[in-house]
Amino acid sequence: MNMTTIERANLADKEALLDLMQKQFGAHEIEYSTDTLLIAIEEMLLNESLGLFIVARKKDLVIGLAAISFAWTLEHGGKSAWLDELYVLPEWRDQGVGSLLIEAVSGEVKKEGCLAIDLEVEEAHRRVEHLYKRKGFEKLERSRWAKYL
Repeated sequence: MNMTTIERANLADKEALLDLMQKQFGAHEIEYSTDTLLIAIEEMLLNESLGLFIVARKKDLVIGLAAISFAWTLEHGGKSAWLDELYVLPEWRDQGVGSLLIEAVSGEVKKEGCLAIDLEVEEAHRRVEHLYKRKGFEKLERSRWAKYL
């Protein structure tokens, strides 16, 4: 049986992470620089205080990822996790991979001392909300804003 394994990513996974992130950004029509994205991935892999990646594998193929950034928030009373990205290759969706990634995220960030996990869902990708609700997330009545520098 070809089991899915879930584990923290390491530096050897950086090219697979880059490939999946490029697919994710393409699906969301997010503009990015490949060089900048690769640097950001490498920095997070090298500096655990920034966050972590969790990957889903089928044998040697990385089929999904969760990217988590750490923050200190007053709202949560300390360290929290920002689920920056959750992506599963389309051909592996609806097979429980996203659930496995979310479960691993919850366990790993709790070990890291996080008190909460925050995330966002794009309007065009509401399908994933069912997964988050099943995994205990609550929808907040807010909108996220950004100022690019």
